[in-house]
Amino acid sequence: MTYPQNPWQQHQQVVGHPAHQQPNPFSAPPVPGPELTPPRRPATVEAAFWIAVLLPLLVTVLAAVGYLQLQGWVTDEIGNAGGYDDAMAQQVTQTVNNVLLGVFAVITVFYMLLTGMWIAFGFKLRAGRNWARVTLTVFAGFWLMYSLTGIASGGLAGSLGPDAHLPDSYHVLTNVQSGLGVLGMVAFLALVFVKPSNDYFQAFLRRY
Repeated sequence: MTYPQNPWQQHQQVVGHPAHQQPNPFSAPPVPGPELTPPRRPATVEAAFWIAVLLPLLVTVLAAVGYLQLQGWVTDEIGNAGGYDDAMAQQVTQTVNNVLLGVFAVITVFYMLLTGMWIAFGFKLRAGRNWARVTLTVFAGFWLMYSLTGIASGGLAGSLGPDAHLPDSYHVLTNVQSGLGVLGMVAFLALVFVKPSNDYFQAFLRRY
């Protein structure tokens, strides 16, 4: 006499057998392999990133050097002006240097803020964020116009007039700053909008 198989064992066999497993309708669809791999960063974006990081730092250092040159020039001009005794010349020199120091402090804070923003957005640019590219493009446009204006007007020497005999080294320094601004920003804008860069940012836009 045979006994029917335990129905509980039959249920376990059916549930445990892979062929009888039902797909979960709420599960996410499988992600293709290529989409899991981040887009490869092109050399154009890498070069633009280093411009965004290094050029603002370099310009900030040059601005500090320019301040030291102006400070020395003011001291020499007051000493050569005549009409002052030693005490008066020292007082005038100290007053002018204090004014220059205050102006330099404000400019330095401004430069450091801009430098920090360039570096922070530069890392986001490198990571493929298109909004960082747009933001730095605006920054680059303003920097380019500022540098071109500085070249056309002659910088501080041009604003002080022809009687301001600033040292030649200061003229060279300001021209270098303006030239770096023009060349660096033109290169940056070109690098972030060439085809490899566009493809890189578009790939991230599709992912996110």
